[in-house]
Amino acid sequence: PGGGRNDVDPRFISLFSVYNITFPSQIALHHIFCSILSGHTKPFEKAVRELCDTLTSATLEIYSRIVRDLPPTPSKFHYIFNLRDLSRITHGLCLTTAERFEKTEQFVRCWRNEVLRIFYDRLTNEKD
Repeated sequence: PGGGRNDVDPRFISLFSVYNITFPSQIALHHIFCSILSGHTKPFEKAVRELCDTLTSATLEIYSRIVRDLPPTPSKFHYIFNLRDLSRITHGLCLTTAERFEKTEQFVRCWRNEVLRIFYDRLTNEKD
């Protein structure tokens, strides 16, 4: 075969297993990321703890719209968004501390920065 591809021996391939895992539902994703964020914000002020559900819902809504409205194309091949992006946003929020993020405005600003860092920085033009 051409193009740098080499055939793999079928006896070697028979040693592997194939697993198909379906993409989690919105409810499952919300539960996963909200649980992580809620666990992290236990030492925070009550107002900040109450934001977890709202911020998780907003993050999932933004993610759903981006995946739906910005598919990868030949000129925008880097528009591939996946669960890793959601986990990066949650991870960024989990780097916060109760001492430095006492007000809801501070925590929301951190969330906004994480969303912009993960999603907005990949966009190539203002229209997207």
